[in-house]
Amino acid sequence: MHIFGESRPAVTKAAFLGSLMALTLVLGACGGESGGDSSPSVSPAASTDTSATASPEVSPASLADLAGIEVSADTAAAPTINAPYPFTVSETLVRTVVEGSGAEVTGDNTLVSVQYAGINATTGEEFDSSWARGGQPVTFPLNGVVAGFSKAIKGQKVGSRIVTAITPADGYGPNGNSNAGIGGSDVLLFAIDIVDVQLSGPSGETVTPAEGLPVVTENNGVPTIATAGVPEPTSVVVQPLVKGSGTVVPQNASVRSKAVCVTWDGTEFYNDYASSGTDDNGKGTHAALWQALQGQQVGSRLLVTVPGDQAFPAGNPNPSIAPNSAMACVIDILYVQAAS
Repeated sequence: MHIFGESRPAVTKAAFLGSLMALTLVLGACGGESGGDSSPSVSPAASTDTSATASPEVSPASLADLAGIEVSADTAAAPTINAPYPFTVSETLVRTVVEGSGAEVTGDNTLVSVQYAGINATTGEEFDSSWARGGQPVTFPLNGVVAGFSKAIKGQKVGSRIVTAITPADGYGPNGNSNAGIGGSDVLLFAIDIVDVQLSGPSGETVTPAEGLPVVTENNGVPTIATAGVPEPTSVVVQPLVKGSGTVVPQNASVRSKAVCVTWDGTEFYNDYASSGTDDNGKGTHAALWQALQGQQVGSRLLVTVPGDQAFPAGNPNPSIAPNSAMACVIDILYVQAAS
């Protein structure tokens, strides 16, 4: 969780909440390059019908919209896709096939989990599919994929199925991707299911905290912790302030969150609410804080108090924290991904 790994008792602010997850979609880092290790799989999905494969002699039609492209609406199965191959588009186009009712995809650094099938709009051939590779959703930061894929997903809601036609400029660029059989002028057609998304803040039922705990207030979404007059904790206390209804945090997982922490004298030593990024929590997280997350649900906001002998028994040089300093943290659980 970007807050001090238990194997490193002396930590800096920059190291507090760990390292970013190396989660990239097969499409990422390929734009404008031909070949490379990041190229997509080209094995077709038997259940994804990409009928009307184009003949190379046919001149591509220029589509102004995607109304003529048929995509099946059953999100429990791989999509059936029918399109007038070959075709081109002058700008990246998006059409919603099924509108979901879940959380909206927002923010460039937001983690998104999707199922997708990609087709070369010139040849009508599928060049990549998560359904073909076992049907497991792919998780990635929104800014970790080609521009057209990101444009198509942003603003969509969990539960949606969309179809998008991506221009070469928003896809692999003028060099295409030879490993995937994509030329520099080929449009990419995708059917995409939005499976899950990182929340932008806590979401759920507000919980009245027990008496005798630090007071948490909020200004423009940023919590502040007041410990004045509150006795130091003698054991770890986990008090939900907002009870989310999302995925339950398991032991073997990566958790994205926002957090603010103070020592018991009220000194704030960590706050990443002003950052566009989020904390990444895992096995390297401080033991008491990681344990506090277990069994909690995405969308929750937690107040966690930790006694000095478990928080900083040996103190910390940077930021400077005295030995045996108790701490209080507010943590917003925004996303959970089970480890593979």
